[in-house]
Amino acid sequence: MKSKTKIENITTGNMVYGNFLLILCLFLFLSLFFRQQASAIEQQENPGKLIYVYGDRDLETPDLQRAFGLVTLVEFDGKRILFDTGGDGSILQNNMNKMGIDPKSLDLVVISHHHWEMVGGVDFLLQQNPNLRVISTNKVVSLLKGYHKEWHVENIGQSLKITPNIFVMKLKSGFMQGGPMGIEELHLILKTKKGLVILEGCGHPGVLKVVTESMTQLHEKKMYLLSGGTQLLDRGHKVMLSSCDSEFHKYVLGKMPMKSLQCGQQFSIPQPHPYSDNEVAHIANQLIATGMQYIVPTLCTGERPEKIFANYFHEKYISQKLGLSIPLPLPATL
Repeated sequence: MKSKTKIENITTGNMVYGNFLLILCLFLFLSLFFRQQASAIEQQENPGKLIYVYGDRDLETPDLQRAFGLVTLVEFDGKRILFDTGGDGSILQNNMNKMGIDPKSLDLVVISHHHWEMVGGVDFLLQQNPNLRVISTNKVVSLLKGYHKEWHVENIGQSLKITPNIFVMKLKSGFMQGGPMGIEELHLILKTKKGLVILEGCGHPGVLKVVTESMTQLHEKKMYLLSGGTQLLDRGHKVMLSSCDSEFHKYVLGKMPMKSLQCGQQFSIPQPHPYSDNEVAHIANQLIATGMQYIVPTLCTGERPEKIFANYFHEKYISQKLGLSIPLPLPATL
């Protein structure tokens, strides 16, 4: 009887020990599986893209209208954000229609600053989507509220967190940069695992200041991609104004400090300090030192500085074209 009980105890003990080993093996397997899954997710880039909707560059997409200004559609971190609105609502409408972009699909519009080539298309957007959130500087808020007091336009402080990986930051330019006493300008920052992606408007505060301040404020050690204006134009750089078909367009131009602006005519962009080749090369080297892998210069840069950037960044220099779509992250073969 005692022998039988002893055998039963041994058998029971073996079963308990066997179950323990089975549970332990299962636990170790699941731990390893979920750790691998988490690692794969962590290593996977937050996918997104930049799409150039408005500008005066060569066409990547047929049937788009060219005009001086800038509009970039940002799809990132589950948001669709339009960065700047161009200078003419009718041209923005044409290009968005051709590209299949519905204003009602937008989550947010960020207007970098109050110059006409960035703010002139917002009337079209707000007509199509009156509840669309628009954020900008105090000067843009005053400009837009002066035309339509019901428009929902917000002035931000020094920075604003849109999502855990999307930020807007405000900087002020120096004396005679964008205006007699300087101007405030917003830039959009995307936080990726490969580094920061920064979108500028005209870049009045200075491209190096925008990059270094963004990295400092977000405690990031490297850049990934810069897109936007760099304010490196030569003196006498001319651009063409569109035909001013809308009352809003005429209103915006009438509020600009340059009273010589005329619809349908060329004008020279003021440039108090033209940059030499050596100065542009120094800026390129400083940008590369941040770990920046790609640069996409847009308006307010100029042909000569762009050639210098192309020489320094080589295949990592991207020529911005109207209709161009840049995936984030970019393929390694680019």
